[in-house]
Amino acid sequence: MPRRQSPSSTSEATGSGHKARVRFVFEPDRSSPNGITYAWLIHETYKGKEKAATAVRAFWLPFAYRDSGEHSEAELKELAQQSIWRMEEQIQHLREAFGLESTPAMIGAAEVASDVSSPSADVDLPASDKPSLPRGDISVLAQDELLDDFSDVL
Repeated sequence: MPRRQSPSSTSEATGSGHKARVRFVFEPDRSSPNGITYAWLIHETYKGKEKAATAVRAFWLPFAYRDSGEHSEAELKELAQQSIWRMEEQIQHLREAFGLESTPAMIGAAEVASDVSSPSADVDLPASDKPSLPRGDISVLAQDELLDDFSDVL
């Protein structure tokens, strides 16, 4: 929920040579998926806050820049491509860290994406070729539930 700006974060403070800042407060329950992730990032990794910010930028920066209306189409496409490369690097890191192979569905999706005119794009894979969802005690929250942990100050 938005909070009131402190006097130091108002536009009057920017006149003294300080940059305007965005304050982002994130206070998830420590036992939630968000809490576990951020506690690990902050306390167990080198530069955990930067890793979290890098992940958020990879997902959302091209959209934010597009909506600002201040960037050319060529700049936005380059930024989107850089974001895709960053996410593909992370996918490869996950595969290597957890001993996972590329799934047939993923290989097929990459081939279809590279050949947009392919008529096979509308063909569903047999159920046996689709990756199964993980089972166990891990809970995955819906997007609205994930956002409950956030509060921001602009």
